[in-house]
Amino acid sequence: MKINCSKSDLVRGVNIVLKAVPTKTTMPILECILIDATTDVIKLTANDMELGIETIIEGNIVRRGIIALNAKLFSEMVKKLPDSDVIIEAPSDSLATIKSEKTIFNLAAHSGEDFSYLPDVEKENTISLSEYTLKEIINQTIFSISDSETNKMMTGMLIEITDHILKVVTLDGHRISIRKVELANEYPHQKVIVPGKTMDEIRRIIRGNVEDKIEISFTNNHILFEFDQTTVVSRLIEAISCLSLIKPQWFLAS
Repeated sequence: MKINCSKSDLVRGVNIVLKAVPTKTTMPILECILIDATTDVIKLTANDMELGIETIIEGNIVRRGIIALNAKLFSEMVKKLPDSDVIIEAPSDSLATIKSEKTIFNLAAHSGEDFSYLPDVEKENTISLSEYTLKEIINQTIFSISDSETNKMMTGMLIEITDHILKVVTLDGHRISIRKVELANEYPHQKVIVPGKTMDEIRRIIRGNVEDKIEISFTNNHILFEFDQTTVVSRLIEAISCLSLIKPQWFLAS
């Protein structure tokens, strides 16, 4: 594999997918960022098996291939490169060379074939809204998500869609936040609980522009976000029945 791209594009891509690299894991391959240049685009991917992020960066593919690099080391090396074009070359599955002007780094690598790809999500139930609206919703509700694992349901964000209304609810046992937004179109009813970590990372990634749209798709087990050449897939929190803890009267004044 051999690719070249600008440092700015590479840094942007690495910073996006780095959010899905686990801090602790017994699987070394999950500590890596996958560089996939097997098609006509350059894709960076990270996946901790609960949250997966994939983004496309601009660049030229000189020789197609795929390689997995330790995310922490790769990120540190990329930041130290000159503000110029970067060449990443992997002569084998176990070694990668990163070059920019007179700077050269050699980094041990893993075979890209061992990497856990993002799950395929069927985009049957998809809604669309502006990045600005989603970022505003998250900012207004995420503060009342619980950080205690005692009640898993409270560590997530309830997203419910009824006709053309999107409702988001978070609670931590002491506070509850409810936000309603009117969507441009009507959609089938959906009710899911998304991990708070996922929603926090989404708000950090998206730019929040009014004119930029984000597509959100739902399945029984996953939620998919697509925006600006980036895909984010997250597992959902199970046990929707636990939502009975959210008392109906809390919604009457919303």
